[in-house]
Amino acid sequence: MEIQEAPIALDEYAALDPLERVAWVDRRYGRRAILLSSMQKTAGVLMHLIHRARARIAILFVDTEFHFAETLQTRDRFVERYGLRIVTVHPALSPDEQRREYGCELHQFADGQPVCCELRKERPFLDAARAMRAGALVSGLMRSEGGSRAKIQPIGYDPRLLCPVYHPIFDWDEARVDAYAAEWGVPVHPLHARSYPSIGCAPCTTPVREGEDKRAGRWRHLKGSNGSRPHYCGVNYIDRGAGI
Repeated sequence: MEIQEAPIALDEYAALDPLERVAWVDRRYGRRAILLSSMQKTAGVLMHLIHRARARIAILFVDTEFHFAETLQTRDRFVERYGLRIVTVHPALSPDEQRREYGCELHQFADGQPVCCELRKERPFLDAARAMRAGALVSGLMRSEGGSRAKIQPIGYDPRLLCPVYHPIFDWDEARVDAYAAEWGVPVHPLHARSYPSIGCAPCTTPVREGEDKRAGRWRHLKGSNGSRPHYCGVNYIDRGAGI
């Protein structure tokens, strides 16, 4: 049975500002709340809010072993600057082991991409969250991102882990994220300044050209001339099945 937050809790949470929302989650869940950090701008803001709130919320990073070097460097900057404890987890198979088992580079094929994302992102995340006995998730998704994210609620639900998902910056947009990072000197992934508004694994992420959608650089090599589209990875439950 789906367990939802009581309406009074949702209203109470939504009325707070993002820092207060992070503190609110911390009071209720402590270390049993988990932020999955991609090391992109929104994740950086949330990690900084966790630092400011002195929250016990766990920070989880999935090293797919296909990341840009800059992504790992950004993770290390947050650890060094703020003393954050970021738990890094890895897929069960190395890239070579996966290649041998499936006989190809899965990410190079439209039907292999969802499998690769599941093996290297979703499954390691879920395994780690279950091992950590997650009672809640914290997410940096914003309504302003559009698509399936346009209708996110302040508090959602993840049926895979049977727990609520809190969106502390659900009502922000990119301009507010940038302003916060500038005001507080929050480290920003360097590829954002090099035309990468959305950053995933290196083989599946390219720069975005002027006039393109912000996610146009994700899985560009799999977008067919007949209009076929790859799909978001399923690490955020709300994105499952949504086309890019």
